[in-house]
Amino acid sequence: MKFFKSKFFIITLIVAVSVAAVFTAMSLLGYSSLVKSALHYITLPAQKLADTVGRAVDGYTAYFSEVERIKRENEELRAQIDEMLDEVQSAKAVQEENEELRRMLEVKQEHLDYKFEPVDVIGREDGNYMTVFTLGKGKKSGIERDMPIIASNNGLIGRITDAGETWAKADSIIDMGSSVGAFVERSRASGIVVGEYEIGLKGLCKLSYLQSDADIEVGDRILTSGVGSVYPRGLIIGTVTEVKYDEGLRTKYAIIKPYAQISGLSSVMVVTSFEKYVEE
Repeated sequence: MKFFKSKFFIITLIVAVSVAAVFTAMSLLGYSSLVKSALHYITLPAQKLADTVGRAVDGYTAYFSEVERIKRENEELRAQIDEMLDEVQSAKAVQEENEELRRMLEVKQEHLDYKFEPVDVIGREDGNYMTVFTLGKGKKSGIERDMPIIASNNGLIGRITDAGETWAKADSIIDMGSSVGAFVERSRASGIVVGEYEIGLKGLCKLSYLQSDADIEVGDRILTSGVGSVYPRGLIIGTVTEVKYDEGLRTKYAIIKPYAQISGLSSVMVVTSFEKYVEE
């Protein structure tokens, strides 16, 4: 109410009424065209301003609509990319599984006198002196203590140390306390592969008890000798990376890199039956 009583409102009202009266009088005196022209010039700036504001509003509306459309397209593209990546990963996993099965089949064909039981590795326990693998099959699948386990590339991993009805435990050839009768494939020099703590941390094992004049070189392949009742003859243990001389025992020994990739195993093959090797 104060606004309507203010001098500004009263003056504005008087001016507006006066202008309206002038335009009305001019229209009555026959100057309607002049009145229209005057009104046109008076309202033209306001019309231009309204038109400019309208176009600006339309432009901003279109801009934000385009931004929203681009956002939606980006989200759809991300979803498609994620789906494609999942498909690629699935295809890769299937391919790796097929290659693993193919290698296992090749090992079976190479050792027709063996019986194998493929088993998934479902757990791994790392201790100070050994690594224990938990396998997803046990006695119900014919798996017993002291059965050897190998990888799909025919490389020796270790042996079963314990077995339940549906599970089994196994250790590897790099663990402390492990010993495997072995020989050099090229020269037939024989020894025993054992696990030692320090080199075991590096994923290596040791071929010990070689004669001082044993013919062994870096790069030689070391195979299981079959002596004893645990391991069949001819499984690949690994390759020689170093040859050294033990001054105290006056014997040679060699550092062996296992042929099987012992770390990161997802599946193994348990040799449930094989023909025992008899020395001639």
